[in-house]
Amino acid sequence: MKIAECLLIFLIIFSPLFYGSVGQIPLSVAELISLCSFLLLVFNAKVSNYKLIYPEKISLVTVFLLLILFQIIYMPNFLLRIISPHTYALKHQYSLFFSAFGFSQLSFSPIATIEGLIRFISFFLIFLCVLNVFEKKGQFERVILILIFLGLLLSFYGVITKYFILQKQISRAFSTFGNRNHFAAYMIMIAPLSIAYALYCKNKNKKIIFTFIAAIICSAVFLSLSRGGSISLLISLFFMSFLLMKEKLHGNQCWIIAAVIIFGFVLVSMAGFGPIQHRMSILRQGLASRWSVVSDSLNMVKDFPLFGIGLGNFKYAFSLYQKARQIAIYYDYLHNDYLQFIVEAGLICAALLSVFFLNLFRGILTKLNKRHDSFAKSIVIGGFCGILAVSMHSFVDFNFHIPAVSLLFWFLLGLTYKCASTHFYPPGSPEDE
Repeated sequence: MKIAECLLIFLIIFSPLFYGSVGQIPLSVAELISLCSFLLLVFNAKVSNYKLIYPEKISLVTVFLLLILFQIIYMPNFLLRIISPHTYALKHQYSLFFSAFGFSQLSFSPIATIEGLIRFISFFLIFLCVLNVFEKKGQFERVILILIFLGLLLSFYGVITKYFILQKQISRAFSTFGNRNHFAAYMIMIAPLSIAYALYCKNKNKKIIFTFIAAIICSAVFLSLSRGGSISLLISLFFMSFLLMKEKLHGNQCWIIAAVIIFGFVLVSMAGFGPIQHRMSILRQGLASRWSVVSDSLNMVKDFPLFGIGLGNFKYAFSLYQKARQIAIYYDYLHNDYLQFIVEAGLICAALLSVFFLNLFRGILTKLNKRHDSFAKSIVIGGFCGILAVSMHSFVDFNFHIPAVSLLFWFLLGLTYKCASTHFYPPGSPEDE
């Protein structure tokens, strides 16, 4: 179990270092390590006669995976025409070797679907590993501290390179990420967790230190100039305040969130509000351009409602539905992860995963109400608000297509879900280490 924990921690540190692992080599490394971690976990369970833990309604994920496999199996073209008439029409029009009496697949590009399927399985295995590896308070605290200090280092690096080395030059990149929005998506998962840890700390000096660290991470989100990330972070912090008051946790220490915002405001003012004001001034223009892409994509949902165009196939088919053809823009992604998923996987798969995630979220909040341990309640609230933040941000971006962001999402989801239902031993006991 120690080896599996080390592999998971290595993944968390490694994945954001190379442009969010969007390249084939770092992505392959992450996928291989996730598979090895799970196989190691299964082997250890067999040897130790240990029963693996699975989330509720995991059968929904199984059905989803089977439906994605259905996209890449060969079927007679007459059957394809019945199941998805528009897929049949597209293949008839654009495939050189298409025959009405031959065999085809639902997916427009099966290779892209296989790659997307492997990626999903890899990250879901990380979620399962977290559920089974992390059991003791010491493990939870170690990995949370690693996440907080990783966020601090990435934030420092991003601010220094952007505002001191590049001298505020126009660039979409920020820190180690190739896009400022994806850096923000990564950090808005860590920021609420760092605030939660500051709330939990009993030592006043530690509380001040981690409050200041949280302020640095939050300020870096704003200084990255990600509008969606900044707005999502603020909403998640307001919701975090609501949960803390509802759970009556840490007495009247909600001032820490206010302190984080004030410290963050001061740090941002040192770099200047000019770039942020400019980005916010063109918010409506940015939303309008993204809405035009969304509206064109709705026609794809209409044509491929049940089974989609094929996982990972949006970039291959969208140009056929793009109305603004005079604008020479090629879209790899939709800037709305949820709608793109519906376009690619269909409404059936979207419904299955929606029920699965909603059941997980309900389970987290239900178990939170029953917990009395201040550490567990703090971490669950921080983790849940981080998940909420990136989930909101993904309505206007393609965060879950960035391996590092997706990996941290599944990791944090597993950590939060497991922490909500884990009862810890008293501090200092051997079982707690």
